[in-house]
Amino acid sequence: MCPLSQCKCGEVVYVQGFSGCPDLRKRLQGMGLIPGEEIRIISCGRGPMVISLKGSNVALGRGMANHIMVACERCCPLSSHH
Repeated sequence: MCPLSQCKCGEVVYVQGFSGCPDLRKRLQGMGLIPGEEIRIISCGRGPMVISLKGSNVALGRGMANHIMVACERCCPLSSHH
């Protein structure tokens, strides 16, 4: 498990949980980021990260992405997510 901010472009990751204050957790969950949800990293260069979530592209600041804990295919086999 690692923060979303450490993932690479093109990776598919799965939300595992959140760090940080409860208000941030509620905000992220309101955006559809819930445990088990699949995310594809679209852009991770300079500026905000862009992810694909439920068919929509969402921009996240690096600070926010640091609080989203995910499991990725390169460190966790796909079968462990379902």
